Amino acid sequence: MAERSRAGDDVPGPGETSGAADLAAPTTAVRPAEPPPPHRTVLDRLDEGPLVVTGLDGEQRSALVEGLRGAGRRVRVVAPTPALARAWRAALGEEQLRSHRVAAGVVGSVEEIAEQLAATPQDAWLTGLLGPDDPLDPPTATGPTPPLDAADLTALRRLLVAEHGVPGVPGESGRRTLDPARRHQALPPPAELPPEPHVEQLAAELLDVAGPAGSPAREASRALIAALACLPPDAAVLLGPTLVRIDAAVVALGRGGEDAAWARATIDAVLDGRAAPAWTRATAALAAVDRVPELDRGSGAAQVRVTDDTVDPEAAAATFDALAAFLTAGGSLRRMFKSDEQRAAEALLPGLAINRVDPMSADGAAAVADHLRLRHVEAAVAAALAPLGRVVRPAEQRALMVHRLLSLREITRRIADVLDAVGVLRGLLVGLPAEVRPSTDSLPAVGRVVATGRRLTSRPSADLARRELGDVVARLQDGRLPAEQAPELRATIAALLRLDVEGYAEAADAVDEARSEQRDLRRSDALAARLAEWPALLEALDADTSDATWVPREGRWSQAWSARRATAWLARQEPVDSVVTVPALLGDEDVDLLVVGPVRDDLPPGFTLPERVVDIPGPDDGSRLLVVPTRPA
Repeated sequence: MAERSRAGDDVPGPGETSGAADLAAPTTAVRPAEPPPPHRTVLDRLDEGPLVVTGLDGEQRSALVEGLRGAGRRVRVVAPTPALARAWRAALGEEQLRSHRVAAGVVGSVEEIAEQLAATPQDAWLTGLLGPDDPLDPPTATGPTPPLDAADLTALRRLLVAEHGVPGVPGESGRRTLDPARRHQALPPPAELPPEPHVEQLAAELLDVAGPAGSPAREASRALIAALACLPPDAAVLLGPTLVRIDAAVVALGRGGEDAAWARATIDAVLDGRAAPAWTRATAALAAVDRVPELDRGSGAAQVRVTDDTVDPEAAAATFDALAAFLTAGGSLRRMFKSDEQRAAEALLPGLAINRVDPMSADGAAAVADHLRLRHVEAAVAAALAPLGRVVRPAEQRALMVHRLLSLREITRRIADVLDAVGVLRGLLVGLPAEVRPSTDSLPAVGRVVATGRRLTSRPSADLARRELGDVVARLQDGRLPAEQAPELRATIAALLRLDVEGYAEAADAVDEARSEQRDLRRSDALAARLAEWPALLEALDADTSDATWVPREGRWSQAWSARRATAWLARQEPVDSVVTVPALLGDEDVDLLVVGPVRDDLPPGFTLPERVVDIPGPDDGSRLLVVPTRPA
């Protein structure tokens, strides 16, 4: 006992009593000393740095924080999760934070939304690419939906790969399968392509006019029949009357005689282009023949021949007209002091052979003038027809000259009728491609067209078939130039223009494939147009279309748009006015201590486990707190 006293122990040990007490009072139990409160133990050890505090349950952890605050320390509780933050607030008597609906799938308090964004870094790529969303909607709105859903984005990427290929990837996987030129190529809708059996039936009906199946005549006429059957609708209507007109005009030429032979030769020369300019000059000269009957009557009994080649009949006619007018007006002929009119007429007389009239009388001079005009028409016609192979010699008698000129006018009119009718036929055929257009450069070639065409138009079933086929071709062409048409469409039309049923079937199948390709390109354009407000996204798709990059993004496409909106919303929020926060919202607050926890194994981002541990005796639930000073002691 004395030893304890010397040691300065004035408090009996457990179960011990002093001697005086044994003598003076009854024996009583002595209570053990109370342990210091947890916050005092923690404060005593903080000088050494951050601590790990163990041995507490939820109630004692709350008491620790309240004790630290009661000791004048500014404490911020860092809860690892929003759920624990709510529990802290309830335990510390704080009001819970309000929940917000920010975007699709993003709902919660400010700290919960911040934690959600921090927990899904894979959704931040869109914000990094486009920047945060800056919606004008109220903060509680869910915001705009993505311009494309994930399925459309996948489809767009696949279409871009198909159009542009994948650079550096060999083989089929990197090959371009969509031709960009398809966008602007003309392709018919499916309804405009008749089925193959129907085309085969039309072809058989048309070819039957040339002979039975398998006959040489049938195959020999196939190209011509096909061409006439594929005329545009307007031309198809006029084909029959035009062929009848040509037939009648050719018959009018006659089959024998010099005039008929010359007319046919002239038509051939004009049709193949050799004599087209000469024919134009001949028709202009022959227009003067219309005055021949009138000039013949005005010539009366006069018979005039030009015997001097230097005499121009037209100029001479004007001279005698002047003389006739002079004499009719009262002038007279003189031996001396002759008038100009008299002298000019007398100067021409040596080069002219004039019979049956007095050329120096008024009536005679007028008759000679008209006869000279007849000679001028005769000379002009002769000169115009010479390049066409027709020789016209000066007639001795006026009656023969008049008859010949009128005959030439008639035969040339018949030639013109044939040429005009063939010109109409050529106008009908001009709608056909040059490679299938029937030849019309000679009368025999025109005759073949007329004969075949009249067989087509005269048989009702064949006439209906050719009109239907012409309508089909016209709808397929749709007024487009060949350069505007897809190659498959050109092949389809070409097969119809040959009545090639097998070729048509193959080309029609190719048109279906081309139409599908064009539909894909147009869908790609439509999907890309919906991303027009986000050019950076289009550029990213253009730069990299790989599955490795985009399949994960497509799987969380809507979440990425929600994260972009939530990021912008979170940036506009005021700092959380609370003692409790979560790591994602932890800033440079003016605090003395951070109490982090409760934690077991995983620590919040930015924190490390201190080496020093303070074990508080009590009902330990296995969780730990980190107490971290924010400034030196």
